[in-house]
Amino acid sequence: MGHNNIFSQLELMQARLKSIPDGWSFNYVGKAFAIRNNLRKPISEEERAKNPGCYPYYGPTKIQGYIGSYEQDGCFALIGEDGDHFLKYNEQSMTQLVDGKCTINNHAHIIEGTKTATREWFYYYFMHRDIFSFLSRQGAGRYKLNKASLEKIPVLIPPVIEQNKIFQILSTWDQAISTTEQLLANSQQQKKALMQQLLTGKKRLLDKNGVRFSGAWKKFKFGSLFSERVEIGRDDLPLLSITADDGVVYQEDTGRKNTSNEDKSKYRRICVNDIGYNTMRMWQGRSSLSNREGIVSPAYTIVTPNSKIEPLFAAYLFKFPELVHVFYRHSQGLVSDTWNLKFSHFKKISWIIPIVEEQQKIASVLTAADQEIAILQRKLDYLKQEKKALMQQLLTGKRRVKI
Repeated sequence: MGHNNIFSQLELMQARLKSIPDGWSFNYVGKAFAIRNNLRKPISEEERAKNPGCYPYYGPTKIQGYIGSYEQDGCFALIGEDGDHFLKYNEQSMTQLVDGKCTINNHAHIIEGTKTATREWFYYYFMHRDIFSFLSRQGAGRYKLNKASLEKIPVLIPPVIEQNKIFQILSTWDQAISTTEQLLANSQQQKKALMQQLLTGKKRLLDKNGVRFSGAWKKFKFGSLFSERVEIGRDDLPLLSITADDGVVYQEDTGRKNTSNEDKSKYRRICVNDIGYNTMRMWQGRSSLSNREGIVSPAYTIVTPNSKIEPLFAAYLFKFPELVHVFYRHSQGLVSDTWNLKFSHFKKISWIIPIVEEQQKIASVLTAADQEIAILQRKLDYLKQEKKALMQQLLTGKRRVKI
């Protein structure tokens, strides 16, 4: 590691840098880049509505719409001037790349590259950087990065050839992330469409003999398909949590603090293939099929499917928007905070369902769709994690690229 004598050790300390990598320099945003805020133009929502078109209108963190005219035609990086995104810098990108014809409003700073520092370098360098100490407060949870503060933010700068190589590497990862996000969105959309077709009988599957199911679906009251399990006083069993996304899990695996009472005598037993639903939140579809035995908070109603309904089919049905709306209509209470769906109301709901064999087929198709979504989600998480680690190394010079 070399040392850049122009800058004092004090400045390096303030910038939270121990030293400067060989061949790199240390500077400030105002000196390394051109800030082109004179190009900004705010256009009210009303004006934009009168002028539809294909040119993007950029706000502090994203494109806010498209309009029929443009103010800029160039290549810039943007960083938000105000908002709460500064607090979420870890998971939310604070910078944007802009190419071609567009309009940028007055809530984003416009950064242009120079001979020594490219706008792409700014884009990645500040994408997930903690710049909290440079912000001024604008009321509760609102912060502002004014131009004078932006100019004073320190930045490490490698030679342009190295900046370009790092940009190439990171943009390849971004492309992979973007492709995976698109595949994930498509899979989620396909699952929604499948639920709509399969849970209403619009699309019929094949039975074990390869013949399409054709029998009419029958209407049942939930009281004839489910019984309520009210077993308490089983604090010998493990404590479980019913989550929105991960099903029924051991409370200790949630990573959340155990806020339950010491007294578990009123906690309800839940068994494998029972469905637990949040009595106060069933109108939002908060329910999960259990694959383990334990006890859950008395805030949950536990229902046990009988032989006329396949548990996994019932679990998918309980997430189906049309049925969730029925749960909402049957919930009792004066305001949404007190709405509840006790078993006495739940059991009166009627719904049409197919024979058990067809239910099982439907459940297996939807399970396969869920597995595909889970694989893509894991891949996306992995790509994001790897890119994050790579950024930490490449943007600090800890890992050097071959030029």
